[in-house]
Amino acid sequence: MPALLLILTGLPYSGKTTLGRALEERGAAVVELDHINRERGFRIEDGVPMAEWPETIRQAETRITQHLTDGFEVVVLSWVNPTNHDRQRWQSFAAAQGIDHQVVYVAADDVLLASRRTIPAPDRHKLSDAVIQRVHRRFQPPTGATTVHASWPIQQQVDVVTAGWSHSA
Repeated sequence: MPALLLILTGLPYSGKTTLGRALEERGAAVVELDHINRERGFRIEDGVPMAEWPETIRQAETRITQHLTDGFEVVVLSWVNPTNHDRQRWQSFAAAQGIDHQVVYVAADDVLLASRRTIPAPDRHKLSDAVIQRVHRRFQPPTGATTVHASWPIQQQVDVVTAGWSHSA
């Protein structure tokens, strides 16, 4: 049975990290591109230079592959994945690895996103207005994705994402 790469997408503050952590509790491995960028010394709050993204992506690929080698059946890739091209890139990566993939869109309206932006959390970064505006301009909501709504309780989101999984996560 092939492994599964879950490609989480959604605007900043939509709840991708929260959903990823809930799926991790169900046995999935999680790869967060923001975490990789922080490890690389970038302040997420100010954005990451475009020239640095290929290395971040390379490191994410390495971590995904390692998690699969370590026996995880489900790996969650958590990132804004702003464009259809970005998501297609991960879908192609999954296909090249011989693993299934599922795009999961965490949808949120502007009011909810703005309110979450003000909630302090230990690992939440506060993005600058310029970064938020840049991401919003680039973001293309996916078509054909499994959609969960940020306003739903986290258990409902997990249930929708995991419905029909034949994997043991």
